[in-house]
Amino acid sequence: MPTNVSILALLSSELLSARLKEALDTQRYSIATHVSARDFLAAMEPGLGRVDCLVIDALAIEALAIAHQPSLFATLHQANILLPAVILDEAALPHGPALPAEPAGEASAGIGYHQAEVGLPWGEVAQLGDRIDLAIKQFLQLSPSEIIPDRANAARASDDPSPAALLEQQQRLARKLKERLGYLGVYYKRSPENFYRSLNDADQKQLLSELTAKYQAILLSYFSETAQINGLIDEFVNLSFFSDISVTQIVEIHMKLIDEYAKQLKLEGRNEAVLVNYRLALLDIISHLCEMYRRSIPRQS
Repeated sequence: MPTNVSILALLSSELLSARLKEALDTQRYSIATHVSARDFLAAMEPGLGRVDCLVIDALAIEALAIAHQPSLFATLHQANILLPAVILDEAALPHGPALPAEPAGEASAGIGYHQAEVGLPWGEVAQLGDRIDLAIKQFLQLSPSEIIPDRANAARASDDPSPAALLEQQQRLARKLKERLGYLGVYYKRSPENFYRSLNDADQKQLLSELTAKYQAILLSYFSETAQINGLIDEFVNLSFFSDISVTQIVEIHMKLIDEYAKQLKLEGRNEAVLVNYRLALLDIISHLCEMYRRSIPRQS
C-alpha cells in the first residue's frame, strides 16, 4: 500500500507537469498528471479511494469552456466526487511571501468546486506541497452547506453532491491519512457544521435515509458467512461519528427496521422471535462507535 499522499492533476501543458513533479517531495507525495479531462476522469474512476487531493490548472478548465465541453466540476458533483483541491491560477492569490504559519483559509480564483479549494499562482509552484496540506486540512473541515455547485453548467440542484457523500469521503480520507501516514490532530477532527443537528431538514432526511440503508445492509449480512460485514459496520460507524449521530438515533433506526421485519414475518406466518438475535448487531455497532469516540479524545502529553 502506498505510504505517501496521492495527487491527481489536470494541467494545461506537459511543461507544467514537469514543474509540479520537481516541486514535490517524492518521499511524501506521488502525482499523476493529465492534460486531457477525459483521461483525468478515467484515471479517477477506478481509484477514487486512492486519490487524496486534486490539482487543477485553471487554463485547462478555460479550455473546456472554450471547446464547449461539459463542466469538469459539474461532472464531479454529479458523480458525488468531492476531494481536496488546489487550483493553479495566476489570479488565485496575491504575490507575496511564502505560506504563513496559520493561513486564514485562502480562497481560489472562484473556479467553483467547493469552498475548501485552495489557490496557488503558477509562479509559486514551489509552495505546492504546503498548499496540498492546507487543502486537505480545509476539506476535512468543510460543511455540506459550503459545497459550491457549478450553476452555469449543472442541469439541476439534484446533481449537487449529497451531505452523506461529503461526510463519507471526509472520514475515508481522515482514516487513510491517519493509518498510512500517521497524521493526527487536525486531520481527525470533526467539524460541528457537518453534524446532523446543523443540517437543514432536507439534508437531515437524506442523511438518515443513507444511514438506514447502510444499517439494513448490516442486518441482512450480519449472520452470514461473509467477510464484508466488518467493512459495512465501519462505514456505518464512521458516517455516524463524523455526523455526530447519537446512540438514541441508531437505536431508533434499529427498532424501525426490526418492526418492519416483524410485520413481514407475521404476514408469512413465521415466528419473529428470531429477530431478538439482531440485538447483537446493535451492540456491536454501539461498541464500535464508542471506540471511535475513545480514540478521538486527545491524549494527555
